[in-house]
Amino acid sequence: MKIIEEILADAQTLRDELALQIHLGATEAKEEFEKLEPRLNKFKQKTKEIADAAGDTAKELAIAAELGIKANSGEDLKAALKLTAEELKEGFEKIRKTL
Repeated sequence: MKIIEEILADAQTLRDELALQIHLGATEAKEEFEKLEPRLNKFKQKTKEIADAAGDTAKELAIAAELGIKANSGEDLKAALKLTAEELKEGFEKIRKTL
């Protein structure tokens, strides 16, 4: 019986360690989510504004600047928007992997 008690004690210790790691991971994931969500919402809003301003490159670039995107042309803008969208997606994928 002593060996069983030792095995169960080890199992309990592992369980406690994992429970703490899961809790800390969930907290970290929540914090990261709370950082990404407003960025996603702002990005969606500004890309809609850029789409609405289609054809007015100066206005498109000005709206992009509000997102912190520096571009010199419509092509640069498209590439920067794509990169930003991919970064947001990767951020959410990273959170999903931690859960």
